[in-house]
Amino acid sequence: MEKIKLDTIIYGFDNDYKHNKDIRASFNILTEITFGFSMEEWYLNGYWSDKYIPYSLLHEDKIISNVSVNIIEFITEEEKKIGVQIGTVMTKKEYQNRGLNRFLLERVVDEWKEKADFIYLFANESVLEFYPKFNFEIVNEYQYSISVNDNGSSSSIKRLNIEDAIEKEFLEETLKMSVPISKVSMHDNASLIMFYCLSIKKNSIYYIDDLKAIVIADFKGDTLYLNDVFCVEYLNLSNVIQAMSGKDVKKVVLGFTPLNETSYDRSLLKADDTLFMLKDKVGYFTDKYSMFPVLSHA
Repeated sequence: MEKIKLDTIIYGFDNDYKHNKDIRASFNILTEITFGFSMEEWYLNGYWSDKYIPYSLLHEDKIISNVSVNIIEFITEEEKKIGVQIGTVMTKKEYQNRGLNRFLLERVVDEWKEKADFIYLFANESVLEFYPKFNFEIVNEYQYSISVNDNGSSSSIKRLNIEDAIEKEFLEETLKMSVPISKVSMHDNASLIMFYCLSIKKNSIYYIDDLKAIVIADFKGDTLYLNDVFCVEYLNLSNVIQAMSGKDVKKVVLGFTPLNETSYDRSLLKADDTLFMLKDKVGYFTDKYSMFPVLSHA
């Protein structure tokens, strides 16, 4: 383990330690304290891949600060782009305001800025002044929605049970073979989708047998939030919307940018998190009127 001296304190530095039980346990304790979740089930199910790399500082053999890298391949305008998303930024309360996240963030950017097509992150309101210090700038995202009048709803819809081994395997295989249905589409990263499916979206997974499509969606009042659609052959998104929209649904909000924007309303995305991109790479996303898929947030 590398030793790092910051001010008068010597810290241990480690990264990509997912198979180290003790350090991983310390990492999970800090994520529980900071974000209210643990990565352990994700790891034990085999989904913590080499695409998720934590960069951590340790003191007295415990992780006290972290900045993680998520390597994500996107398909946009029929081109593959490698994005590096920075996430799981956290520091134990008693170690805050010591420049620990600054050290880790600078190290991550220096290591990855020449390896990726773009580097980005999502930040909440409390840290909007922090990231511009590291050459990040705010980039607008745009969300698409559509009003629903001709409600359909399909009788062939069933909710998938992620705790059923057969249905979980079916979900995994569909994610791996799925074709893009959005302009900015995450490719070959089923492990990140499974993080959501094992946690906050475990009751939001549907299968439309008529369309051979898996849909991750939430119903809130008269609005259907269509997070994403996974299918092995191209299908018309309007058919998915019609199948999922019961008689009470009046509006559908997409968690991705549709391939065909015709007939959709576009609006500036107002979310809890703000998109920042490294300035040197920001041209990729500027003026595209799109958004990163909500299920690609890490």
